Amino acid sequence: MTVVDDIKSRIDIVELIAETVKLRKSGRTFTGLCPFHAHKNNTPSFAVWPESGNWRCFGQCNEGGDAFKFIMKRDGLDFAEALRVLAQRTGVELAQRTPAEQERDDNLGHLRQLLEEAAIYYHHLLKNAPGPGPQAAREHLAQRGLTEQAVEMFQLGYAPDSWDAALKYFTGKSYAQQDLLDAGLIVVKEDDARVFDRFRERLMIPVRDERGRMIGFQARALKLDAIPKFMNSPQTALFDKGRTLFGLDRARKAIREAEAAIVVEGNLDVVAAHQAGFNNVVSSQGTAITEHQMRLLKKYARRIMLALDADAAGSAATLRALTIARETLDRDYEPGFDPRGLIRFEGHLGTDVRIISLPSDPDEVIHGEDGHHEWQKLTRDEKSSVSDQVVKPDDPTDYARMARSAEPVVAYVIRVLTAGRDLDDPKVKTELAATILPLIDDVAQPIERDTYRQKLARVLRVDERALAVRSTGRRDHRPAGRRPPAGGSAQVADVAPPAERAVAQEVSRLEAYCLGTLLAQPELLYKVDRELQALGLSKLAADDFVAVEHQLIFGALVAALEQVDLEPADHLAARLDPALLPHLAAVQAAATTSGQAVVSEARSSEALIGAVLRLRRRTVGNWLRELRFMAEDAGEQGDQRAEAYQTEISRQALALAGVDQALARRGKRGAGRPQKINLR
Repeated sequence: MTVVDDIKSRIDIVELIAETVKLRKSGRTFTGLCPFHAHKNNTPSFAVWPESGNWRCFGQCNEGGDAFKFIMKRDGLDFAEALRVLAQRTGVELAQRTPAEQERDDNLGHLRQLLEEAAIYYHHLLKNAPGPGPQAAREHLAQRGLTEQAVEMFQLGYAPDSWDAALKYFTGKSYAQQDLLDAGLIVVKEDDARVFDRFRERLMIPVRDERGRMIGFQARALKLDAIPKFMNSPQTALFDKGRTLFGLDRARKAIREAEAAIVVEGNLDVVAAHQAGFNNVVSSQGTAITEHQMRLLKKYARRIMLALDADAAGSAATLRALTIARETLDRDYEPGFDPRGLIRFEGHLGTDVRIISLPSDPDEVIHGEDGHHEWQKLTRDEKSSVSDQVVKPDDPTDYARMARSAEPVVAYVIRVLTAGRDLDDPKVKTELAATILPLIDDVAQPIERDTYRQKLARVLRVDERALAVRSTGRRDHRPAGRRPPAGGSAQVADVAPPAERAVAQEVSRLEAYCLGTLLAQPELLYKVDRELQALGLSKLAADDFVAVEHQLIFGALVAALEQVDLEPADHLAARLDPALLPHLAAVQAAATTSGQAVVSEARSSEALIGAVLRLRRRTVGNWLRELRFMAEDAGEQGDQRAEAYQTEISRQALALAGVDQALARRGKRGAGRPQKINLR
């Protein structure tokens, strides 16, 4: 039994979920209001089955899973974090850390404690220190319209105009200079080894990870001629700007509820948004959003909206320059807005990335380089007029308008690049096509690519076939010559593992067999999907697997096959949650040790398709049984949901009949029951 199985066998899922959801007994199930979406009425749409250890939402979410899936979705955790939480809850011991790992964790904890004390230190100076420096910081915040509550919420602070104030303060609290250096609070000059404070005469903005733990600072200069205007903590064991989203610790619940995240450029913009009640806003900290930041957001929502200033990334000249820079400049060039990178992220991360154009002039008057000075010069009526033009995120109608106006990346680029251009000039048309078509070619979905190409053809008033000829072409998302993932076999045996054990929490051997075979021979997934579609069934999906660890591994395998930059095995190894690697190895071993015979790819494919059909039948059958229990209980109590359950039962019954017919057709031609396969 694996650690995951042990945890599942010990966990009381009703007790776990009841900490978040008010549950009531309903026959063999427990029901309540789903915690993952808003409710127009108080009709329960969330069910928990204590016998199987699973839950499901019958409403807007239409999601379900086990205890791991619930914790991951509720708290925005990855699998490794959920594993630690549930292991501690159930008393299951995880693998002991090595002395080196223990020492590393202790050191990181020590640095976090130091940074927490630094945040308190700078915050105290902002609130209480006398003199022109702290007063200038307080005035700056007031001129930006930030309240005392917002300053407290984000623990904003002030670093004094001193070379060694922080150095003396923390060494006086028994911290070593090396600790301060490791935390990024001091600098050691190379030529004379002089030590001094990194942050001086700056507004201090504490930066925390998604769990709310201190990792560093962003510091804004208070003097207009100071360079740089914004200074971040250096790269440390805790701080990596490209892997951090400012405000995510406070925003993740709102992001999950809104099912969308809005990314702005500045950290203080996040503070202002949260102050106004616009709580699903985070910041990329002044740089182009990175793939890791996108992955962080994808844990909470599939839609990511980038709020761009209309005068900055929105200008046609900037976009043209960025497109060229992406292809020609050194890799360390980091543009403020990279449409091509976003499209590629969108494709292989399975996200919906959109662009929100913010008004620039009002924001520039209030928050620009000299904006707060210009603001003071305005009359009360002028201030009121400007304020009326600024998007007010605390107004629900403005929020809805912003969300509705968000454009897909390619549509945004087409609109911005073509605005104000002479579209009757053939050379302009050629230039625009050469710039935009490579972006369209990077779109992952064929229907979207065709739609954007048609849109560009209409805007340029050219024949779409001319654009197809000019197109740089789309690299195949399924490159030839893929090698199987590390640890997998080039072929699999035509023998399946034994039937799954009766214990409800035991990981399904049927799932492990199907997944292990796909890991050993990834190209079989395309054959399986084509066969399923030929049989009138949908493609194999993560929902066909019950165990959350199998869902995550399958999702990682699909993502590895869809991208083209790395070999699937390399992509899978690099992107899979490290906590899942032992389970990955076990699943791969199951595929290679379940039998001794080595067979052809054709026979291996037939065996896998038969197993996948049985997997689909088991999944749909279990779901159908659960629905019938719910419908029976609802009918006895006169619950209005009974009719809705019956509708879903009819739909699932048709799906089950389709699987049975497919199994029967394959059985008649001798493909449904390969020799020595005993999987149900």
